[in-house]
Amino acid sequence: MSEVIHVEARFGEDGEILPLVFVWEERRFTVLTLGRQWQEGQSRHFLVMTYGEQVFEIAYSEEDGSWCMGRSPAEFRRKRMAV
Repeated sequence: MSEVIHVEARFGEDGEILPLVFVWEERRFTVLTLGRQWQEGQSRHFLVMTYGEQVFEIAYSEEDGSWCMGRSPAEFRRKRMAV
């Protein structure tokens, strides 16, 4: 999944990126917990948890400054069921 999303984030002087809120499928999600982060090419990926313990993977493109949805809670559930 690489759907473009709107994200409000804090960018630190040290290069740290802290996603705070994102909009996906016309719904606004507040990030409660920031989990694992990793780099893939020019994209920084973040696992975030929102209310209801929903886990999302969102990604920031360092190339053009855009954000996209990596995986939604439904995709995490499908992967878990396939194992």
